Amino acid sequence: MKIQKESNAIYNFEYNCRLRRIYPWNGVVQPAWGSAIAKVDINCSTTIHHHDEKETFIILHGYGEITIDDEREMVQTGDVIYLPPMSSHTIKNISETEELTFLTIYWDEGMNGTDPDKLKKEESII
Repeated sequence: MKIQKESNAIYNFEYNCRLRRIYPWNGVVQPAWGSAIAKVDINCSTTIHHHDEKETFIILHGYGEITIDDEREMVQTGDVIYLPPMSSHTIKNISETEELTFLTIYWDEGMNGTDPDKLKKEESII
């Protein structure tokens, strides 16, 4: 049985948020997609960026404002956001009391799940 426990999780500071990379899971599975859990501090925003991959955010906790290219929209727990390739995007935690947590899942048509180094080079996620 393989379990990644939150109590043992390692979060790195990337894109102005705390990021816990989940997949690919070295030594366990190398899927044709990648994922991470991101935590954005109170009144903070992720670094605006873009990349070749398609991406989906699932808001797990909190609420904020997402900007994709020139569009802005309020998001909250349970919302699912699709990010097209090469779209500039950032998400801002507008809460005064709690962090914003979301799951990111990213992929492209060329990801085959067998080369984690290729995934690392191609990704540029929040």
